[in-house]
Amino acid sequence: MTQRTIRLLSGEQYFSEKLHIYVNRNTESYELTEHYHDFLELSYVSEGTGTHHTGSELIQVSAGDLFLIPMGFSHVFRPASASKNRQLIVYNCIVTMDMLIPLMESFPGGHSLQKLWNIPSIFHAQDHSGAAHHLFSSLYREYSVERVDREAALYSLLIQLLVLFSRLHENREMNASIAVSGRMDDIVDLLQLRYAECFTTSQLAKAYGVGERQFQRLFMKHTGMTLTQYIQGLRVRAACQMLLSSSHKISYISEAVGYSNTPFFYEVFKKHIGVSPREFRNQHR
Repeated sequence: MTQRTIRLLSGEQYFSEKLHIYVNRNTESYELTEHYHDFLELSYVSEGTGTHHTGSELIQVSAGDLFLIPMGFSHVFRPASASKNRQLIVYNCIVTMDMLIPLMESFPGGHSLQKLWNIPSIFHAQDHSGAAHHLFSSLYREYSVERVDREAALYSLLIQLLVLFSRLHENREMNASIAVSGRMDDIVDLLQLRYAECFTTSQLAKAYGVGERQFQRLFMKHTGMTLTQYIQGLRVRAACQMLLSSSHKISYISEAVGYSNTPFFYEVFKKHIGVSPREFRNQHR
């Protein structure tokens, strides 16, 4: 039996005395071997398809997949194809714990994010909202161009990214039989994170502990919209971000935001934005 080669990637290769954060946009290949590291890594699959290897586990990945890799855990990305037309593009943000721990201890509310580096395994989630793409691309742009207040911009974006991971981790165990603490804010947070799923008024009302009609009244009072209007708004905003930040087909985006019926997605999108998804993409590019 051939023993796998797993090597250490040391932070000394990436960090400077002044800056303890490093961001890249990498085209994955078969050249990098499986590795572990002495820093925290946050990764986002931006384009293409492939696999993520974590020891004996293999996960199929595509655009929108997110990973948090704690210190000491081995992993590697592999593209599905060696073709230049089907590249696997991954954003990586790595940070030293020597910087991150004091930063979170000094930042108001930062203590609640410290659970992320105590996760006992690699954390995998999917972001359908486009928030991860925005944060990672902004981090990469700030890191790549040295301009005024660069360090402050990088760390503020890092905190936003950690909040996103924290919320995704908090909601990972939730399923169709959703449970909330009795606050309408929890219902709204759930919808914002999982808007692509098909929640019914009956499900949400039961989780909230009231009847359907009362839930509809309370939701309208809290958001100013019906449940359908609110979910459609979330889905359309996410679709707008995907239309501008990716080259995915509109049928793919329709499916990603929760509409398996593409013509119906066109109808909803045009009702909210005033133009079709294709026209919106063309106008803003």
